[in-house]
Amino acid sequence: MAEALLGRNASYLRRLGALTALLCGTGAVLGLGLLLVSPSADVLAATAASALVAGCGAALSRAERGA
Repeated sequence: MAEALLGRNASYLRRLGALTALLCGTGAVLGLGLLLVSPSADVLAATAASALVAGCGAALSRAERGA
C-alpha cells in the first residue's frame, strides 16, 4: 500500500512524513470523538496538537515529492 501511495523510490523523510500524518491524523479523529463525549480544554489542546502534527507530516510528505 505504501508503494502505491508514495511510489517505489520514496525517500525516508517522505515515508516518515506520511506515517506521521496517518498516525497523528487517527489520533486527531479519535480526539474529536472524545471531545464530543466529554468536552474539556485538555482534550481540545491534545486534539489540536495532534491535528497540527498530522498536517506537518502531510506537508513534509508532499514537499519531499518535488525534491
